[in-house]
Amino acid sequence: MPLNLSKLGKILKTLNRLETPATFNASLPVKLEVKKELNPITYLVKIGNKEVETKSDIPLAVGKKYFAQIKEFKNSVQITNLKEYPKILQTLDKITLPKEFSSLKKDEVLHHLANAKNKDEFLFFMNILIAFEKKIHHLIINEKRKALMQYKYEKNSLKFYAVFSNLGEIEGVITQTRLTVYSPYDATIRLIQEYKDEINLIVQTIKKEVKPIYDFSNSLLDLRV
Repeated sequence: MPLNLSKLGKILKTLNRLETPATFNASLPVKLEVKKELNPITYLVKIGNKEVETKSDIPLAVGKKYFAQIKEFKNSVQITNLKEYPKILQTLDKITLPKEFSSLKKDEVLHHLANAKNKDEFLFFMNILIAFEKKIHHLIINEKRKALMQYKYEKNSLKFYAVFSNLGEIEGVITQTRLTVYSPYDATIRLIQEYKDEINLIVQTIKKEVKPIYDFSNSLLDLRV
């Protein structure tokens, strides 16, 4: 029997609440956009509605978005743990999602695809359709804050990947008794551990790089059904 999605729902609701401003932690990853290169190691970046100068030993691309942990000083910010902003979130930033906590079934995907309002919506639902053909499902966690989860059934377990604006990317595996969560961010791991008792599973958290189960394409030329 497939793993009951109610367990996944409990995890979603907990993680979704961790995204609210009341639990926001400055050490959690945030989105930044590189606006201008001031010199080879100094950049003007946008964080939320604020533009600040920062130094980076890693070359940054002007116009590109990243996840990073931020420490603010009087006249600058320090960037650590820099990660490329996921393609999925780049797409989500451009579109309006349907109903919250909705698992997109194939007929719904086809409906949205046929009624796409623009190229970005068409690309989003085409990616969802291609993933569906590979038995990879998508679940909208929060349509306003642009949070999304992918999941795929495996033998006696469910593998998932989720992306959040304040928690960054996480991977996980759920069995009947255990939840294993992977994240590259210490702060995200600590926050999940703080709320683990709400999930009613044995929770293990591990720090490591993560990646989507299905990687979104930003071009029609790369899409194949």
